[in-house]
Amino acid sequence: MAERFGTVTKPLASRAGNALTWKIVQLVGVKLIFLARVFVLGRMLGPGEFGLFAVSLVALDFLLKITDFGMVPALVQRPGAERRHYDAAWTVGLLRAGLVALAVFAAAPFIADLFKEPRATDLVRVLALRPLLDAGASIGVAQLTRQLRFRPLAWIQFSDAIVGTALSIALVEPLGVWALVAGPLAGSLTSLIVSYILAPHRARLSLDTEAMLPLLRYGRWIFARALVAPLGTAMLQLAITRQVGVAELGLYFLACKVAFLPTEVASGVIGAVAFPLYARLQDNLRQATRTFQLILTGMFAVLLPAALLLFVLAPALVEHVLGPRWQGTVPVIRVLVWVNVVGLVGDAIIPVLKGLGRPSRVTLLGVIQSGLLILLAWEFSGRFGAVGAGLTWLVATGATQVLGIYLLRQLLPQVWVGIAPSVAAIVAASLAGAAAAWGIVRLEAGLAGLVAAIAASGLITIGLFWTLDRWLKLNLARNLARAFPEVVTAWTLVTRFPRPRSAAPPEGGLK
Repeated sequence: MAERFGTVTKPLASRAGNALTWKIVQLVGVKLIFLARVFVLGRMLGPGEFGLFAVSLVALDFLLKITDFGMVPALVQRPGAERRHYDAAWTVGLLRAGLVALAVFAAAPFIADLFKEPRATDLVRVLALRPLLDAGASIGVAQLTRQLRFRPLAWIQFSDAIVGTALSIALVEPLGVWALVAGPLAGSLTSLIVSYILAPHRARLSLDTEAMLPLLRYGRWIFARALVAPLGTAMLQLAITRQVGVAELGLYFLACKVAFLPTEVASGVIGAVAFPLYARLQDNLRQATRTFQLILTGMFAVLLPAALLLFVLAPALVEHVLGPRWQGTVPVIRVLVWVNVVGLVGDAIIPVLKGLGRPSRVTLLGVIQSGLLILLAWEFSGRFGAVGAGLTWLVATGATQVLGIYLLRQLLPQVWVGIAPSVAAIVAASLAGAAAAWGIVRLEAGLAGLVAAIAASGLITIGLFWTLDRWLKLNLARNLARAFPEVVTAWTLVTRFPRPRSAAPPEGGLK
């Protein structure tokens, strides 16, 4: 294999590009399927059931996150993991899921009472089965992740999303809100089966402590963060429900799904691909620095234009796509857009900390963010409703970004050197695109104006960024082509930059 530990050869870069492509396809597809499910079921069930649906998703999200004991990341980060490590990791995950499922089943009445929704008790109890299904999936997915083989991983996720959505929609007429239980459970069962087909591993219970301990030492920090992170978001949603009602929670819930969609896709893509990539660069911090700079500027180039465009077009989007009853989501979406922008750096930093073996610092960031959410949730939500929840996110995210930047500089001291010109060019191009979109929707109302604004914004943003890239000689397009050739083929053709012929990046990493 033309792959050396501690450096990035051309075959590895190509595989990273292929993995990035499939991760984008997976996350965009799954998120769009999920949004379709939310919109369709929301229209069919009505406000009361939709509020209960939101409460059930809050409980389910919390349930799924607290079952993550970090076994898969521990296997990905560990060089030379053997079969006994995989068996031990699968056993730990299954036992943990069983204990959490029992605890949540017993606590279901308390959870429902917190949200003042007693009808949610049985829903939460049945949904407690889902972590067991998820934990029972093939642990072979860890090997696929480490090898950057994201194509089969994408199909596993698609099977879950498609089956879950189709069944929920098909059963909503006869079963009502219970269709929301049947769908996720059927999706998890489907992905469990597909995982053993695409990532075969003969499951075997193993209590080999010698194999478990090194994984637990790494995974305990992932688990700690998985326990802490949902507390803040759950408290925020609880504060909204108890102080201003389920309807306001519905507005906040839908605003989050719209505003956070670009960031969830980008952070999911970058986190999944960058984490195993950084794990291979633990002995080459100079190359890790160059890789981080490339990934961060790439995230800014994609997400900043999308965020500013969403901010400008939020009123038109709500009016012409969601309908007048969702007008209350506009200010919430706009606040959450700035949460996305502020959180961009943190989304790029977390894979570095995990990949370079500093999971405790990731946990520290999660603890601080959740702590601020918990401290501010009740006050801000009580004063400003769903908009206050967005402001809570903005304060908590901003504080963790400052700490994240400090922690990153301890690992990679030169990480911010030379990055300012590329970021400035991206900001300028993004602002120009957003301004053009704002002007068009002001001149042309209706859905046609919305579509024209999106198209014009994209063309102006790309054109100006391409001009600045060549005029200022930033080499961003060339660096993207060198690192991820399969992802940026279209960009390379447009800018007429030839693909590099060297077998590896020049000494010292990317320019």
